Amino acid sequence: MRYSTLRPLALVAVITTTASAHIIMENPVPYGSPDSNPLLPDGSDFPCKQSEDVYKVVKQNIMPIGQPQTLSFIGQATHGGGSCQISLTTDKQPTKDSVWKVIESIEGGCPSNHPGNLGDDPAGRGTEKYNFSIPPMIAPGDYTLAWTWFNKIGNREMYMNCAPVTVTGGTQRLKRFTHHGRRHVHGAPASKRAEAMASLPDMFVANIGTGCATAESGTTLAIPKSNIGTNVKHG
Repeated sequence: MRYSTLRPLALVAVITTTASAHIIMENPVPYGSPDSNPLLPDGSDFPCKQSEDVYKVVKQNIMPIGQPQTLSFIGQATHGGGSCQISLTTDKQPTKDSVWKVIESIEGGCPSNHPGNLGDDPAGRGTEKYNFSIPPMIAPGDYTLAWTWFNKIGNREMYMNCAPVTVTGGTQRLKRFTHHGRRHVHGAPASKRAEAMASLPDMFVANIGTGCATAESGTTLAIPKSNIGTNVKHG
């Protein structure tokens, strides 16, 4: 299945793909020492770019529920931007069978609105920074967070970095919130929060041998309605 895209370009720049020609999630601090390459086209390193130290904890990222968090990057080869998602799984060492739930989608302009690459420095700066927060239906505990990116220009690829996260808070205050038209309680029992988390959309996956692919280079992915969720930023 090939998914629709936004804002086609009249002229598409050609970008060479090299090992140092992409970006890496800087914050939240990822597991191990991820490289900047996309996931393999056959999906054999999905999720989280499987490697020897793929789940080595460099820093445990502490995230209180509802508090502002920052998504930032290192690198300058932004391939014209694209669309990104932030997702969580309850698995500390995710596998192909792990279930990822979307907490934030960024449609267009991620990680940059620049029409091509910002530069060629793999340690360079200049990408956008994004604020997000852990929604109140997520129970306190340990999770793996994933940043995924579908680039606008270049080969049809999927990028993914993962980070260890500890969610805190939400057990003292009883604060009501609405999700999918239903009223919930911030501080509700874990079973109720697990049910609410299960209702979040699944992470969008494509270009890794699943039969789903994004459209041609020069267009921005319009994340499918079934995957985009309600927390959406538009670049």
